Amino acid sequence: MDDSEVRIDHPERLCDAIIGILDELEAEAVIDEERAAELRSEIYRSVDTTET
Repeated sequence: MDDSEVRIDHPERLCDAIIGILDELEAEAVIDEERAAELRSEIYRSVDTTET
């Protein structure tokens, strides 16, 4: 399969899972609140959640 054909069927689920991980890392003080917020923002910007 060509890399250009790779897609995520449910990007909103991926976002939710990654955000859950970030929440846990923040709760355990592995990353600080500011960094967690930056990463959340980056995740939502980089994953296209629009329906095609």
